[in-house]
Amino acid sequence: MGTEPVYLKDKNNKYLWLFIGVNTAIFLSISIGPQLDLTTIEHFWSKVSAKDGLIAICIPLVTVVLNGLLGDLAKARIVFWRWNDPLPGCRAFTELIHTDPRVDVNALKARHGNPPEDPKQQNALWYKLYKKHAGSVTISEAHRIYLLTRDMTALSVLFVIFFSAGTLVSPVNGKIIAIYVVALLVQYLIISVSARHYGTRFALNVLVAESQTG
Repeated sequence: MGTEPVYLKDKNNKYLWLFIGVNTAIFLSISIGPQLDLTTIEHFWSKVSAKDGLIAICIPLVTVVLNGLLGDLAKARIVFWRWNDPLPGCRAFTELIHTDPRVDVNALKARHGNPPEDPKQQNALWYKLYKKHAGSVTISEAHRIYLLTRDMTALSVLFVIFFSAGTLVSPVNGKIIAIYVVALLVQYLIISVSARHYGTRFALNVLVAESQTG
């Protein structure tokens, strides 16, 4: 997996803005509001989502900054929980290829010979195949969803760090803070697992497309 097309990231921006906006509204309702309930969250959400409001105007800029704090490699490590060679393309021909019955392994071997075992060489070959089939709607959409969930995972980690620290200086009792921090961690875990599955599916879709090419 290499450089992501800018147009795919642009399609995801509105969803990332919404994700940041919702998390910001909940954070404000906890750290500033007198109590945590739906009414309080809706109150702060109205302030966050107001088109002429300062927070809403700043969210696109905040998204750009926060999403750039972690590089692509760091994001992949956070998603796949691997330090070395975290991208699924690094395991595409030694592990993933055998997990999807849609992949015609014999066809791939006939076209490309025995695949490499070195992770970096695997990723290089996989990326070459991806560039060949990048125009496919199935692959492009799988790539977009993976990028979206990957970036949401990275943002979730930043929320755990920044929002948790923010509640420590707020006049909120420790029990509410503990529940909120646990909720942030659960959010990260759920989204990271989702991103991992989407990333693996994206990698496999490329192998499927190549193995079925006439």
